[in-house]
Amino acid sequence: MKYRRGELARVLKSLEEEGVSAVVIGDTSVQLALGQDDLEGDLDLFILNPSPVAEKEFFNQLADKYNWETSTTELGTPSLIVPTSEGHLVIELYENYMDIDIPMEILEDTVEYRIDGSRVKAIKPEYYIVLKARQGVNLDKLKKHVTQLKQKGLNIKLIEYALSLYPEDEKEFIEDRLRSIGLELS
Repeated sequence: MKYRRGELARVLKSLEEEGVSAVVIGDTSVQLALGQDDLEGDLDLFILNPSPVAEKEFFNQLADKYNWETSTTELGTPSLIVPTSEGHLVIELYENYMDIDIPMEILEDTVEYRIDGSRVKAIKPEYYIVLKARQGVNLDKLKKHVTQLKQKGLNIKLIEYALSLYPEDEKEFIEDRLRSIGLELS
């Protein structure tokens, strides 16, 4: 799925106008940090308010209002399917539920992008790297992102800070994965 930065801003503005507080947490956060205009993949949002698990009906009504469709993620949280210029954008809505465990320190330390007059809040790419390494899927893609981000200036101290937010045994596991993709940590 391809979509433009402006389409991202339009959707997030609609959500914000409906009282949804969200942070971009997935691959899109890296694409934004790299300055890409054409974005790919789904859009992963961490919903701060209202709860996508407890308030599924709210999101169903929101989808009806905007003529969007709804579905569910692999974890059973809602997802929205929004028409775009080149097809549809799947927006997966998450919160700290089941396998998703994002420390609030990460969610509160965001970067804000101005796109077509709208504010788009996203996690910093260094946080994405830690979260993705913790998840352990698609390390080849993560390695590619690390290579791209190193050219823009990757903040290793920020990665180490994010690691410090996890228990020691989990931190070591994540560090091993990061080293396996060529990231040197102190």
